[in-house]
Amino acid sequence: MMLKAAELKRFVQEAARLIAKDETIGEFEIYCSSGEHRIARLNFTSDIPCRGLEEFKSLEADGFQIRIAMTRDAHEVGSTSEAGEFTLNAIRTSLERAKRATVIDPHFSGFATEPKKLKAAVREKSDLARLSDAAIANAAWNVVRGATEALGKFGAPTAGHAGLVIGGDLSVIRDRVAITTSHFDDIRVDEGAHFSSSVTALIESRDAKGTASALGSSAAHMRSAAMSLGREAVQRALKLGHGVRPSSGPYRVVLGPQPVAEIINYMVMGSLTTGAFHAASSAYQGRFGDDVMHASLSLFDDPNHKAGAVRRSITCEGLAARRADLIRDGKLIGLLSTIYDSHRLETDEERAEKLGAKAGDKVKFPPFNGYRLGEGGGRRFDAHPASAGSNVVMRTRGGIAENALLGQLGDGIYIGRVWYTYPINGQRAGDFTCTVSGDSYLIRGGKIAEPVAPNSLRVNANIAEVFAKPLAVGARSIAAIVWGSPEGYYVPPIALGSINLSAVGANP
Repeated sequence: MMLKAAELKRFVQEAARLIAKDETIGEFEIYCSSGEHRIARLNFTSDIPCRGLEEFKSLEADGFQIRIAMTRDAHEVGSTSEAGEFTLNAIRTSLERAKRATVIDPHFSGFATEPKKLKAAVREKSDLARLSDAAIANAAWNVVRGATEALGKFGAPTAGHAGLVIGGDLSVIRDRVAITTSHFDDIRVDEGAHFSSSVTALIESRDAKGTASALGSSAAHMRSAAMSLGREAVQRALKLGHGVRPSSGPYRVVLGPQPVAEIINYMVMGSLTTGAFHAASSAYQGRFGDDVMHASLSLFDDPNHKAGAVRRSITCEGLAARRADLIRDGKLIGLLSTIYDSHRLETDEERAEKLGAKAGDKVKFPPFNGYRLGEGGGRRFDAHPASAGSNVVMRTRGGIAENALLGQLGDGIYIGRVWYTYPINGQRAGDFTCTVSGDSYLIRGGKIAEPVAPNSLRVNANIAEVFAKPLAVGARSIAAIVWGSPEGYYVPPIALGSINLSAVGANP
């Protein structure tokens, strides 16, 4: 069971009093968290006996981290973390370990200092924080039930020879944190909860595969999504049976929300951090202030996005969590950052070269994105602050309806889902590849035609081909999940004039 926010706050308060008495410590930070990731794994097979729903998986993490800088040298820093034990003795032991682990870091600029006191954010707490395992299990069963009913309505048997396989999960991620530094006059607390679900339906008798996913911040949204996810996955699979295998070549394509989110996650977000620019590894190196996307596109991260699932009021460095505008009207104007990386880039002797001529000398990078994240995106005491997003949103001016996107394309391919997305030739080159994994169709005369067989095509492209010259962009930003990513994505579909696709050989 997670610790209450009041318990975390009280512990941080006691730890701060104890450490403040040590005159060898110049400054310190205490971070405490309690989190859990509850996973209901779907495992339904129509042809062989099965449980339908596996036993719950749970990842739980409670503990604290101490970071210190010594009085004798402000650049002599150390840190240590402790799991599970919230006692004064644990604080004393951890403090001694942190002292023994100190190193000299010339880039260290200190812990958060301002504001001394932070006004508590006023926002409604998610009811997912109180959701029982029974409620999560019931929602997961509704996914399975919806899938079998959808297959039955189609006229196919739900057992015997249909070969229906339902896989995926329904996960609820919850966390609470408390933090202070030697410069603060208060203890800052925050808590969050959200759910995510990805469902895959295989119908072996039709050689078909379909998927569905959902992301949200309320129990009502979770229950509503659970009623439709299984049904949607099966309905898509039924439309995708016996797909064609297009040959290699350049194609006009529409990238659905999931592929757009996947490409942004693996190729764009990692390049939009102060750490990437300092390391000269960004795909946008030397182009800060330049046009890096089409003028109709804007990209931002907002931990308080109204439609966003991942809500945070403070960062894991104790600062107020705020919106970070990254690309506005195609122009690169901001970067995600931590306190450490902001200082390191702003004082870099090669700053002008790394950022580019248009950045100027006065541009600053507010450290509003320093989070300590673990598996599943929950905040963890034993992670170090790193630049990360919360709710990543892409918006467009002059967007059009999805049906109109297909009309703009004429003939081509609609790509609804990809996986195995990764950079080739290094992150800085901007080149990437990914596999078309399902939910995809040929397009003829602006209309959906034959389904494309899963895993029959690979995309080989550069991010500039995707975002710099689109034929058209969808009007709506749609929620999309990227497996393993801590961020939620809200992005439109994008139509492209020419993308190289490589055929993947069929299994013998």
